[in-house]
Amino acid sequence: MTDENNAGLNRDELKELSKDELIDIIKERDNSTVFFEPQREIIVSDPKDEVLNEFSNIAHMETSSGDHYKFKVQEMDIWNSDHSLEELKEKYTRLVGRYPNFLEWLERTYEKQEIFSIEHEGRYHALVSTDAERMEWARGIDDVRENLSVDLSDTKSRIAMGAKSRAEIKKVLLKKGYPVEDNSKFREADKNIGADLTIDLREYQQEYVERAYDERAAVLANPAGSGKTVTSIGLMAKIDGPTLVLVPQRSLVNQWKRELLDKTTLTEDQIGEYHGDKKKMKDVTIATYHMAANKTKLFRNEWGLIIFDEVHHIPSKLFRKTASLQSTRRIGLSASPVREDSKEKDIFALIGQEIGGDWARFFKEGHVVKPDVEIQLVEWASDYHRHEYEQASGIKKAIIASKNPAKKENLEELLDHHDEEKTIIFCDWIDQGEEIEKEYNVPFISGETDFEEREEYFEDFRNDEMNTIMVSRIGDEGLDLPDTEVGIIMSGQGGSRRQATQRAGRVMRPFGDAQVYMIATKGSNEEDFVKRQVELLKEKGVPVSVTET
Repeated sequence: MTDENNAGLNRDELKELSKDELIDIIKERDNSTVFFEPQREIIVSDPKDEVLNEFSNIAHMETSSGDHYKFKVQEMDIWNSDHSLEELKEKYTRLVGRYPNFLEWLERTYEKQEIFSIEHEGRYHALVSTDAERMEWARGIDDVRENLSVDLSDTKSRIAMGAKSRAEIKKVLLKKGYPVEDNSKFREADKNIGADLTIDLREYQQEYVERAYDERAAVLANPAGSGKTVTSIGLMAKIDGPTLVLVPQRSLVNQWKRELLDKTTLTEDQIGEYHGDKKKMKDVTIATYHMAANKTKLFRNEWGLIIFDEVHHIPSKLFRKTASLQSTRRIGLSASPVREDSKEKDIFALIGQEIGGDWARFFKEGHVVKPDVEIQLVEWASDYHRHEYEQASGIKKAIIASKNPAKKENLEELLDHHDEEKTIIFCDWIDQGEEIEKEYNVPFISGETDFEEREEYFEDFRNDEMNTIMVSRIGDEGLDLPDTEVGIIMSGQGGSRRQATQRAGRVMRPFGDAQVYMIATKGSNEEDFVKRQVELLKEKGVPVSVTET
């Protein structure tokens, strides 16, 4: 492709084009890819899986329609990349053509990550720049200036004492478009805890252990089913120091405890829990995010490693506390670090740079089964329900569409079809879940379910004593139900891409088949929501189909 491919498409004209008109342009030019240089937007038509994966590793997918995908190249795509500048130039040129202005932007963006660094010098840390003018500019930013104490030269300033100052500088400069390389001195574990692995890591898990150890602070973004928990336990064993594990919900505390006892030489006496009425810190302490956000004591301990499970769930209050942990080794875990509130930059600055994320590798090498996702669009159960929807507004419309009674016919057919397979039903609305529970004799596990009863259901499901369970949002994250084969999503919360990815992740495992069904009301805003939800999955190469019933 050459520059002439976009001839006549200036910014103003592009704004007037609909998505269908953009797709028509692709068809008319007999080319599967069109690049709109000023916006750094790429329209790709009917790409092969390997091509789609290449684009997803160097750009963010914004929308998709059928076999057509719209990507946008953002700064974070460049900074999170494992490629050198020359490799990135070659890849973009090969995929979209040679565009000089874009390549200049690419070079400027890439080099921004080499401008600022934090260096450890004796008892102090310093902000260092390779460019005196950029340093002068940074010193002129109030939120940076107030965290600097002494200017040592035109390219170096001593940072005020305390890890929070380093964290604030990193966060502010990143938001201004300059990631800061943090070469601070990290605290080494002050004692060994004797946590040896009792299992052999897979080759790729060992690879990420070594990389996370070298990075010292990172976010592991591999797909569900790839063993992120095991990888982080491998990192803990390598560091062999006191470890704090933070999880978004109490049910994951027991799960982590089981994994630690099963896969390491740790004993029960070495593992502490910090939630509810249990507040014991030991060699390895597992705490909820809620408790960590409200108990400063947890962060006063000399941890050798902090593990942030489902790192995208860090509450804002805890973000502020993580600023004091800049000298502590840390790793965040998430199959989908994307946040709908665009807080990815805070995760990048305060927890660490993303590593992993190449889902295609796991699918291709057979480490994780690629799920098939089918969106089933159903008609309204009656004119009454349609009229009720049309008269409603805001969130009420979404609730009515989610609870469309016609969905239950599809559910019944799917349960009959997958009668012998282990199935999870996702239902976000309590009254809808309770209704299905009574009609189909399927246990509904929600936040209102007693904790011990909840754990019994999950254990029965793991032990094949029941084939089907239904969960509310508490089943979205981290649950260890490795033999699940089918996921049925009856209702969700808006268009969260992360939620769909997490729910699909419940059926992703190293073997067998994996099928996900998303049931939505045709022609409603719910149809728009579910199509938005699957965009991240499609970007990762997961096949998504739409059927009307």
